[in-house]
Amino acid sequence: MFSVRIVTADYYMGSPLPGLDPCQAHFREAPAGRVPVVRVFGATPAGQKTCLHLHGIFPYLYVPYDGFGQHPEHYLRKVAFSIDRALNVALGNPSSTVQHVFKVSLVSGMPFYGYHEKERQFMKIYLYNPAMVKRVCELLQGGAIMNKSYQPHEAHIPYLLQLFIDYNLYGMNLINLAAVKFRKARRKSDISGASKHHRIHFAENSNSTSFIEWDEDEIPRH
Repeated sequence: MFSVRIVTADYYMGSPLPGLDPCQAHFREAPAGRVPVVRVFGATPAGQKTCLHLHGIFPYLYVPYDGFGQHPEHYLRKVAFSIDRALNVALGNPSSTVQHVFKVSLVSGMPFYGYHEKERQFMKIYLYNPAMVKRVCELLQGGAIMNKSYQPHEAHIPYLLQLFIDYNLYGMNLINLAAVKFRKARRKSDISGASKHHRIHFAENSNSTSFIEWDEDEIPRH
């Protein structure tokens, strides 16, 4: 439905938006805290300058699963609570109830270190803040979580690069989206008091390929 050429990208932490972000933390009844939003700056194939906001992209890392013999969901919940508590202590707020873990899920994969014939189970730990990944790795390796020492996997990959790898994206190429929502622009009216009206039209490039141009007045309300 919509394409943007990736010129540059960054992210910011913001309040969750209903319909775009999860508004409640996984495992818990509490509302979700601040969530990461990726911004992609570029242009559509027709040349319209665009700032694309990507929601629901959370940083993650893997650690080997060691909760055999226990109920998986109960054990994953304990790991999430342990990470939150250890991270709050490390940040100097031992009495804080701030939640840093979005969710923990159980996945299977081939271990990166050493030789292995079969896949193993891993805990995929999703965090809210990409800046906390390195600190969580230090706590996992140092035995501050669950009183064990864990070997993190894929924790060295920067947040934006992780996104690019997962969705097969790379710089100056198009990111294609099946559905988007447009932000309503605040445009000044012209002298007559009526706002300028432009139709969606197709621009012709040198190869006679048609590209759509978007205009707020012609975009369906939904």
